Amino acid sequence: MGEKWDRSGKRVRPKTAVRGKRYLCATCRKRSPTAVTTPAPWYCPNCLRADESTSAE
Repeated sequence: MGEKWDRSGKRVRPKTAVRGKRYLCATCRKRSPTAVTTPAPWYCPNCLRADESTSAE
């Protein structure tokens, strides 16, 4: 039987996204076509471009 991990406490919070959410964009929740190996949050290229254009103004 697999281990259960408590996701509610601050001390046990993982540094990366929970397994099922690792491939989702933090803004639009679009799924990544490839595996995301960087820690969460991850942003899709569309949201990254939109964020850069708003910060440049």
